[in-house]
Amino acid sequence: MSLAGLVSGVARRVATPAALAGAAFVAAKAMAAFTSPDAKADSARSMTKPLYETHKPSTTLQKTFIAAGSALMGFGDPTDGSYIAALGDATSNGFFGKMREQMISDPTGRRILKDRPQISFTPEQWEALASLPEGSFGHAYYNQMKRNGISWSTRPPVRFVDNEEDAYMLLRYRQCHDFYHTILDLDISVVEELAIKVFEWRQTGLPVGLIASVFGPLRLPPHEKARFFSHYLPWAMQCGSQAKPIISVYWEEMLERSVDEVRKEMRVWLLPERNSVTHAENYTAVAQ
Repeated sequence: MSLAGLVSGVARRVATPAALAGAAFVAAKAMAAFTSPDAKADSARSMTKPLYETHKPSTTLQKTFIAAGSALMGFGDPTDGSYIAALGDATSNGFFGKMREQMISDPTGRRILKDRPQISFTPEQWEALASLPEGSFGHAYYNQMKRNGISWSTRPPVRFVDNEEDAYMLLRYRQCHDFYHTILDLDISVVEELAIKVFEWRQTGLPVGLIASVFGPLRLPPHEKARFFSHYLPWAMQCGSQAKPIISVYWEEMLERSVDEVRKEMRVWLLPERNSVTHAENYTAVAQ
């Protein structure tokens, strides 16, 4: 998602005519500094050249603008992952200590940092997941993705993280998000996505999960909000705190294993109330 597109979207959705002129001025100044190759770095910018292929060097002011715009747009359309991704990029710098410690203190985590795997399937590999035994992690993952009509290939790249290794950790965390849905048996309704974000925040310490869990419930209808605070939130907080660090799991090597065994190894347990609440009921929040 480009900064220009973000500005345009925020303006269309949340700006009043009076505020639009001021917002346009600030946005124009931010974009000029962001896009111009001749723009001079301010005191907050630590580099002018990209540190990795998708990196967009940016100032603290620009990151603040991106974070605010992404949060507003994400609040209006929480099913659009590009806004949450931009929010995560812009707010994560300086918050990777917990994830890094989890990875370097774990043999598998260190191997992931060395190998730098990315989630990718050929068409043949993807369809082969459907042939795995029922009850396997890969079969459950395939069914979850098919049921929700989503693809592993749609996760946006990292752009605004100013350290190459940190950027990879955020990309890995982002690309593995659908595995978390599978291991926790949660779909993509708003209330379920919020529960995932709380779980991820407890796991990683990244601000995007906390921001989503604080402001996301504001748009839920009353019955969904009650369900989130009474069931999903306490479970996600406790499960996220006690589970094995998700960033240090080589998910690609789990596909043929029993999903129940993987859950046991990960020290996660499923939300007890999920059996009394159908996925269709949770989708009421998406429809409104």
